[in-house]
Amino acid sequence: MTALNSDISKNKINTVNLFKDYHWFDTNIYKNVQNSVDEFFQKDIKLRLIEISKDESILMYGDEYFVNQIPVTKNAVIKVKISSELVSSILDMTLGGSDTPFKLNNLTDIEAMLLKSFTLFVYKNIQEYLNKIELNKKELETSKEYKLTFYAQCNSIHSGKIIITIPDYMIPEIEDKIIKPRYSINDFKNTEVDVKLSAGSAKIALNEIKTIEEGDIILLDNSNINQMSILWDNNKADFNIAPNPSLIINIDNTGGKEMEETANTKSQNMWDSILVDIVAEFDNVKLTLGELKQISEGLVIDLGSVYENKIKLRVENQVVATGELVILNDRYGVRVENITKAGASDTEQNRAAKKQKIPEKQNASAASAPNKANSAQPKEGDENFNYSDFEVEDESI
Repeated sequence: MTALNSDISKNKINTVNLFKDYHWFDTNIYKNVQNSVDEFFQKDIKLRLIEISKDESILMYGDEYFVNQIPVTKNAVIKVKISSELVSSILDMTLGGSDTPFKLNNLTDIEAMLLKSFTLFVYKNIQEYLNKIELNKKELETSKEYKLTFYAQCNSIHSGKIIITIPDYMIPEIEDKIIKPRYSINDFKNTEVDVKLSAGSAKIALNEIKTIEEGDIILLDNSNINQMSILWDNNKADFNIAPNPSLIINIDNTGGKEMEETANTKSQNMWDSILVDIVAEFDNVKLTLGELKQISEGLVIDLGSVYENKIKLRVENQVVATGELVILNDRYGVRVENITKAGASDTEQNRAAKKQKIPEKQNASAASAPNKANSAQPKEGDENFNYSDFEVEDESI
């Protein structure tokens, strides 16, 4: 449908009026034109309003038309056009078929009278909705016309078009129709939907990803225990939450042994120092529409059972580990419970995940895992670690 009230020179569309205007034409013009067809022919002819435009319509071209211009006032004329294909179908349905091929310019007086009577009948059924006002010459020069295009089907077969042209000043001022909503969000507040939540992220060196072990705690430097993010369609929005006290853990030694400048560390692969983003995300968490409404309003919500879901550590699109969410001081962390197989899909990772709990005090010094020193040495077999799985930030490498 071509937009109403379009400003061609500025290439703008008044979308506020688009649906309001269409509703008016659909209710007052289209329905009465359809009623006119039903009453006049008493045949199975169904119309569809497919375009309303103030501009030249491409749908007008490629056909010949029977045209009747109906004078309404001294200067106002309404045009009703019927395409030759539809004229042929109408005449076959009402007067019977003919042995000679149909040609629009060879209409008989009876056929022309039938079509003219129909166009007048259409106008009779829509005239009460139109303004009959006179304009001066200057006003007429700036006026435009609405072109309403209808597709017609006779016995469910496409049979052509009817185009009705009405001067725009004959259309009354269309008022906004206030529609009272039948439902509110409260009617569906307990309905659950699947969303993704992120607890935060951190910068981590590639060599530290290689040496993550079960029981390590990855501290999410970019996190806030009073806030999480909701993810949808590549969009992200932060919202306020009530942190769960049961996630808090106390670790006396949050540091690590300082890395010694050994010959081995000096010869470390240059890729090992590249920092990448590691993100902690819940996957397919169920929230109610009521909770989502609270999120949109900026209210503090209690995620409740969400904390019971396992959380995944992602680097780019690859899950490197899964575990449980914990709180250290004013930051979130992830206690690693399972190291995922490199390159495995989420389904494979879930199938292979180990349901193993790690005591809280085990590997306590790993609380600042992104900075832990005891992870600097690569484990046996790490020479096969595939760095190409991740994008890196240092473009000079």
